[in-house]
Amino acid sequence: MGVIRSIKNIVNGLYSPLREKLKLHYRPKQYIKKWGEATGLALYTDFFNYTTVEEETRFKIPDYPFDLYLRKGTSDEPTFRQVFMNIRYEIDLPFSPKTIIDGGSNIGYASVFYANKYPEAEVLAIEPDSSNFEMVEKNTFNYPNIKRIQSAIWGKSTYLKIKNPETEKWAFEVIETTKNEEGAFEAFSIQDLINKMGWDSVDFLKLDIEGSEMSVFNAGYESWLPKVKLLIIELHERMQPGCTEVFENAVSQYNFKKSISGENLVYINQEA
Repeated sequence: MGVIRSIKNIVNGLYSPLREKLKLHYRPKQYIKKWGEATGLALYTDFFNYTTVEEETRFKIPDYPFDLYLRKGTSDEPTFRQVFMNIRYEIDLPFSPKTIIDGGSNIGYASVFYANKYPEAEVLAIEPDSSNFEMVEKNTFNYPNIKRIQSAIWGKSTYLKIKNPETEKWAFEVIETTKNEEGAFEAFSIQDLINKMGWDSVDFLKLDIEGSEMSVFNAGYESWLPKVKLLIIELHERMQPGCTEVFENAVSQYNFKKSISGENLVYINQEA
């Protein structure tokens, strides 16, 4: 088994440069297909023309009225493609949501997408990492219907810290800690956030919280989950083994209709 794994690693290592070249060949075509040759190629060239990783650029895309921001050479670009090119969160709904939580907002692109698609809705963006949250503030600044909290979603009110600050900016995980620990910040349950916003419930709940779903759906969900009209979630079993079972046990207690959209599971409440 060790020999086979070693051979696979060697093959993957040899293939990796070719794979990157193929991506770079194909990616501008994605941009051009989405926005036309002039706009698409200009965006692609801007995003990939840099000398320093995290060099920031400001840009606009069609159908969005305000400037957006991106850190070059980081996971911001694939996040941009997921939200605005692949339309990761485009879902046909039988209702128009009025209250939306963007849990794991990253740099705020999903919140901007929601604010444009549902201009009558209040959107709450939650992001724990300081550098990401600065980008959330920049990207959502011109949207009065987006509120921002630098925090994380957990199963209860507590204090957390980021346990892998060296990782890609879309893959931060959190763990419980004490209030006085370096890097500690306050975390909230979904019911806490609903209360803070003065809502009765949340119509649209998006969760991409890197394994924290284990805590969120382990206990305490009974007060808010039955009132969620739509839940879109990416489960992170590889980060938190067992979280899938915990989540499925919680959601199975209610009348949700399940579908799949890319990496996301989509649940529409048949009774809320």
